[in-house]
Amino acid sequence: MTARLRVDGKSIAFHASNWRMESMSHFLIEWTHEGHTSTTNIRCTMQILSNFFSRALVLAVVATTIVSCTPAAKKARYAKRGEEYFKAGEYDKAKIEYLNVLKVDQRDANAYGRIGAMWLVEGAPLRPGAFLHKATELAANNIDNHLKLARVYLAMGRAADARKEAMTVLEKAPDSGQALFILVDAAQKPEDVAAAEQELQKFPHHDNADYYLASAGIAGKKSDIAGVEAAVQRAAAADPNLPAVHSALGTLYFIKKDVEKAGAEFEKAATLSPPRSAEKLKFAQFKVQTGALAEAKAFLEKATKETPDLLPAWSILAKIANSEKKYDEALQLLQNVLSRDPENLDARLVQAESWLSKHETKKAVDFLESLNRAYPNAPILKYALARAYLQNNNSSEAMDQLDQVVRLTPGFVDAVVLHAQLHLANGDAQSVIAPLKGVVQTSQGPGLIAAEMLLADAYRRLGQPDNAIALLHEQIKRSPQNAAAAYFMLGAMLREQNKLAEAREVLEKAAQLAPDNPAVFEQLVELDMAGKNYPASHRRVDEFIEKHPDAAAGYYMRGKLYLGEGNFDLAQTALLKAIDLDPNLTKAYELLIPIYSRANKLPEVLTEMNAVLAKKPNDVRALLLAGFIYYAMKDYNKSRENFEKLLTIDPNSVPALNNLAFIFAEKLNDLNRAAELAQKARSLVPSNPSVTDTLGWILYKQGKYQEAADLLAESSAKAPDNVEIRFHLGMADYMMGRTDEARAALQKVVVSPQDFAGKEEARTRLSLLSEAPAEAESLSSAQLEQALQRQPNDPVALMRLGESYETAGATDKAVDAYERALKANPKLLIGAMKLAQLNAGPLKNPDKALQYAKKARELAPADPRAAATVGSIAFQLGNYTWAYSLLQEGARQLPNDPAVRHNLAWAAYSLGKVAEARETMQSVLSNESNSPQTKDAKTFLSMTASTESKNEISASEGEINSALAADPNYVPALVARAAIQAERGDSAGAEATYRQVLQRFPDFAPAQRDLAAILVNDPTKRDAAYDLATKARRTISGDPLISIVLGRVSYERKDFNRAIQLFQESAREKPLDARSLYYLGMAQAQAKHKAEAKETLNRALQAGLGDAEASEAKRTLADIGGS
Repeated sequence: MTARLRVDGKSIAFHASNWRMESMSHFLIEWTHEGHTSTTNIRCTMQILSNFFSRALVLAVVATTIVSCTPAAKKARYAKRGEEYFKAGEYDKAKIEYLNVLKVDQRDANAYGRIGAMWLVEGAPLRPGAFLHKATELAANNIDNHLKLARVYLAMGRAADARKEAMTVLEKAPDSGQALFILVDAAQKPEDVAAAEQELQKFPHHDNADYYLASAGIAGKKSDIAGVEAAVQRAAAADPNLPAVHSALGTLYFIKKDVEKAGAEFEKAATLSPPRSAEKLKFAQFKVQTGALAEAKAFLEKATKETPDLLPAWSILAKIANSEKKYDEALQLLQNVLSRDPENLDARLVQAESWLSKHETKKAVDFLESLNRAYPNAPILKYALARAYLQNNNSSEAMDQLDQVVRLTPGFVDAVVLHAQLHLANGDAQSVIAPLKGVVQTSQGPGLIAAEMLLADAYRRLGQPDNAIALLHEQIKRSPQNAAAAYFMLGAMLREQNKLAEAREVLEKAAQLAPDNPAVFEQLVELDMAGKNYPASHRRVDEFIEKHPDAAAGYYMRGKLYLGEGNFDLAQTALLKAIDLDPNLTKAYELLIPIYSRANKLPEVLTEMNAVLAKKPNDVRALLLAGFIYYAMKDYNKSRENFEKLLTIDPNSVPALNNLAFIFAEKLNDLNRAAELAQKARSLVPSNPSVTDTLGWILYKQGKYQEAADLLAESSAKAPDNVEIRFHLGMADYMMGRTDEARAALQKVVVSPQDFAGKEEARTRLSLLSEAPAEAESLSSAQLEQALQRQPNDPVALMRLGESYETAGATDKAVDAYERALKANPKLLIGAMKLAQLNAGPLKNPDKALQYAKKARELAPADPRAAATVGSIAFQLGNYTWAYSLLQEGARQLPNDPAVRHNLAWAAYSLGKVAEARETMQSVLSNESNSPQTKDAKTFLSMTASTESKNEISASEGEINSALAADPNYVPALVARAAIQAERGDSAGAEATYRQVLQRFPDFAPAQRDLAAILVNDPTKRDAAYDLATKARRTISGDPLISIVLGRVSYERKDFNRAIQLFQESAREKPLDARSLYYLGMAQAQAKHKAEAKETLNRALQAGLGDAEASEAKRTLADIGGS
């Protein structure tokens, strides 16, 4: 079919039977660029579209605008044919007919919905969204369209939007299992999981497969595999022929590594499913994951032959071709997708992977950047672009994209893992804690182990070994046969804590699981050496070399072993062999040079190396050894020349890069050049402790103390016996205000027999650290001021000075000292914390307090004290939801702190979580009866107890009045007063008091509920009652009074089915009173449920209705033939 349109005297033709998004987009762009002004209808229509989906709907918009009107009969004919094609599965034909419908009627919700549904089933991730979005606008009560739109949002990574659509459905249809699944799937944060779990408990059918599958999803989010299994098995018993059940069983068995059972379940799910189904694709993906590529291809080729428009099947075939390095074949397969859906995101991403694999990196990057501009909120696209940037050696742009992905989609496991890897490699452990914790708490599957290891590493770097060790133990307990890396990290950490026996036991288990891992081998040899068990060390080294004769690690450890025994000649021989096998083995040179120095052989060896270089100027080993020797002999320029010459031969020589960086930092005072060289060395060998130490120390000298401390902690953990690395770490901790950690590190430095340049400075700093204000002989403020004249930017001295002034009551001087400390190190957590506390307390400056508290939170997102402090200040400023979240986090890790638990109780109460608040406040009395919070805790518990029992309210009225006399806004007392007023029939008084409560705590659900119950009786205030009850329902699930209020309003709005549902929901919790029975019966009568209406209205009359309602009930019974 061809249509023509005249615009400004020009005739434009197009074929309605072959509309494609890309061509129509170009048509619209070209048309408007030519200066046409007759686009008003198009622009108006486009205003209804969201930015995200606008391109996908262009073809429908243009079609509906540029074709002239047709009779209603024609529309009906198009719709009839479209429906026939749709039911027959002939989607291409159906789409054309529904597009024809839209030419006639731009507001036909069914046509939009059908087109969106077809694109969704075909697996086009971008196309259906715009159609379904429009369909839900035009027909807000169509549940099916909301569900499909939610699935689109999920596929695009827009979890928040998916949850919103799912909740819309559950409000209209509380028994929608599909909506419940989506809500669970979209839960990416712990609070999302908690919210989904609340909805699960409200689900009306606790004995069907939908309920059990959603329960399995919740258990999976909590990494509770036993819970997943129990729930899935119950689902299978409830409905053994449901494809989703077998798909869930397949996933369960796959996680448990029972591949045979998993395959059988995935296959059964595919068999039970229709042709265009996700279950068929899952079966194919399972085959790919288990390496059965031939079977996967055969299955997919059959599927594409039967349903050529099953677009994801073509994309999976292309991925298989990529994995087989058949990149051109992959690109050809993708044309089957792109010819139908030119902007199919999945296909475009596979296409980019093909280009990257063909080393057409620029092409891939340019294309992905253009897609990213077109779809700026697509996390999967940003992740692909980040990987492309990494292949193009652009790590900063990669990190920027990954930061956005993690912010948009915190549950995107692969993105969170890659984000953490890059940030940790860059010395930034703080920023990865929160994203990794979220993934560990809510994910399962292969990405979980990687996330756990990275989180443990981040905890270790931040000086939180207990958190790291607990996480590693949990992983080992869950999967002991797949925990080699966890055993190794745990062993290394235990060794660092000097728990040598435990470390050995753990590392032996790591060696059993990974017998060829050189790092595990080195740790065990060093443990043998630490115990002076040299025979065992030699046996272990000999066995390793016999098994790995070409591995430098064996000879390096042999050299280190001989060195420990004092056999320098044999040590020299072994180390030279290690260098022959790996000329870049920096640590071998570090052991070899002291051997030469001890034997006074440095000049002799240097002469030998120069002789070699005279004959072979590019000899790598000779250049490196000469560079090291010149450095040892303090000829730094000559040392630099050798290393620089080596870099012209081998730009990636790690020893040259590392030592040249150190020379520029320590001897030539060029920190920028030093950092550049050290960063490159670190990128080449990110796990090398010597290289990591060099970069960390350079960052320290640049004043980047946080990044330095992260890197130096990592380096020290891998080289715990290196005193110089320990000194660097102690200094970084010192500048970060981590006094305990700094003291521990520097004490080990000063007692070491090894002498080096920083030892005297370690003694000086340690003398200040030993003088804590709590001790009797602490330094005076005058002494501290004098010390600061020598080192004005010493953060520890400044913090000590501030504490001294604070103790003396000189708040302004304390603030000045803390501000100077924070200026000296803008990432000084303790400085920000102190300033937040002073501004929140004596200075009474909550805005500034929040500013500093937020800074503290940003500096230490995993620090419970920072979380608790920010939480208490957020509470003071009225940000109760945020306060509750932060105080929960703080209380979990500070369970015995009465102040934190007291603040948490109030935050919970402010949101209407009264039972939780009372339980938390009770723990304040239990744990610390003499704390400053005790008096308020007792008053709080007394007031809140009075509102739980009507019999106690009047008895406590005197106490209520006393509490309000002391504080007119004391909410527990106000709530109790309002309850008394309501009980006495003073509705106006109760309404005013509840409004006062909500002015103080706007989200206090009990007041929202009780005020709604008052307002619902006033026809002019029913909308407000509905809004309040709806808000309260989000916090108090299953409350019968809330259901009654919502039922009353629904009845008045003539939404009788919803009213029936709500009154019945209330009745399940508590018997209905006469008036509620009346409204339920009247709603049933209006909904033509005559038998139920008769029974309910008769029960209402028997319960005792008022005259007007009794009269209306009798009239209605007469109308429907009741008595």
